[in-house]
Amino acid sequence: MRRGFTLIELLVVITILAVLAGAAMPYVQSYVEESRLAKAKTDLEEIARALIVYETREGEYNQGDVSILTGRYLNKSPIDPWGKAYRVATAEGIVVSCGPDRSFEDADDNLFYPYQPPLALVQVKWVDKNNSGAVDTQNINDELHLLFSRKLKCATSTITGKLGECFGISTDGASIASIPAVVDSTGDAIRMVASRTVILKVLTGSQNAFLVGSSTIQVLEGHKTLIDMAAVPNFCISSQPVIILPQ
Repeated sequence: MRRGFTLIELLVVITILAVLAGAAMPYVQSYVEESRLAKAKTDLEEIARALIVYETREGEYNQGDVSILTGRYLNKSPIDPWGKAYRVATAEGIVVSCGPDRSFEDADDNLFYPYQPPLALVQVKWVDKNNSGAVDTQNINDELHLLFSRKLKCATSTITGKLGECFGISTDGASIASIPAVVDSTGDAIRMVASRTVILKVLTGSQNAFLVGSSTIQVLEGHKTLIDMAAVPNFCISSQPVIILPQ
């Protein structure tokens, strides 16, 4: 005589399966989330490479998404594993995913990858405007040209005034003095060229105020953002002295 499972036996089996499924669920969820994170990181790296090639060939990328990269630089416009389009933060030189919370506004779990080098002061040149062979202001002010690794996103009001306070100058390799003590920090004395170079006019009367080839300039720690960039500060590498060289 054939007999099936009793109701109690079925309930016991179902209970055991439910317990096993409940115990395994956190591991499954963890695996799925790790897979999503890995996929997002791979996508971010691929997009960053495409942006590097784009900027090498066509100049600065100005879009907030990756749509114009599709076809020539990317096979397709990818969507992140949480269903959101990737964004390009051009001011910070990074490409961003919203992360598991699916929100760009809450940046705690956002994922990002840089496609531009860190913002940093990379070169300082003294321009002898009057060809006197010395740091002076005879007839016309000499200039200091500060070159950055990538484009600065600064407001006009910052360029013409406060930006001059972001730098320090050292003549002995130790003590750091304020740049405004050496250069004119008012009016058109501070300007930008091609958004990567800050030009400072040597202050009238600053005869041999610094030594070309040994004095250094650096971004001060307290001003490393140069200017607040809304939700994501455009941090600049600070306390990195750069020697003033002749043009």
